Amino acid sequence: MKPTQIECAKGSLNQICPETTVSGDIRLSPFYEVEDAQQAIEGYVKDLNDMDLEMLPTKGSWSKYVLADDVTTMPNELRRGLIELKWQGDTDSFKLYAGIAVNSDSEGHKALVQACRETYSKVRPFSVSGSLPLVKMMQKQGFDIQLCGFGLMAVYHGVNEYCTSADMRKAHEVLLRIVCLLEAVTD
Repeated sequence: MKPTQIECAKGSLNQICPETTVSGDIRLSPFYEVEDAQQAIEGYVKDLNDMDLEMLPTKGSWSKYVLADDVTTMPNELRRGLIELKWQGDTDSFKLYAGIAVNSDSEGHKALVQACRETYSKVRPFSVSGSLPLVKMMQKQGFDIQLCGFGLMAVYHGVNEYCTSADMRKAHEVLLRIVCLLEAVTD
């Protein structure tokens, strides 16, 4: 879970803003279910809102999550910190981006590894986190999902992301070889 945007209500420079909105996303690792993660996070928010906030660590005696009774506030202004969680979508939408781990014992994975070894002389499987819609759902439906990329990792998701013609020629060799290897397995 990572915060990627923070917004505060605009006020004067000497005024503590009455509310802050923190937005972000969750990159769910494989082996965790979306519903379990949602339930856990909702539980953490409930626990924080239900607890005695004065037990939380602060940055000194003037840093507080609860205002004392002798502090003047505006009518209807909260005297106690509150966390409000809003999901930006529904569970079915979130499931489209669930984490995935490939089956390294499958025929597809064996063909991918062999094709890469033949094309590049070496194979270095690795993992990155990210989100690809539908792949976990397809895997649960029985598809042998293998993920690979042939671009330049240094510019991956960069403003000017690009790939080289030489890399795409190698990618074509790998994909063609995978098809040949898998056809041999099914014959």
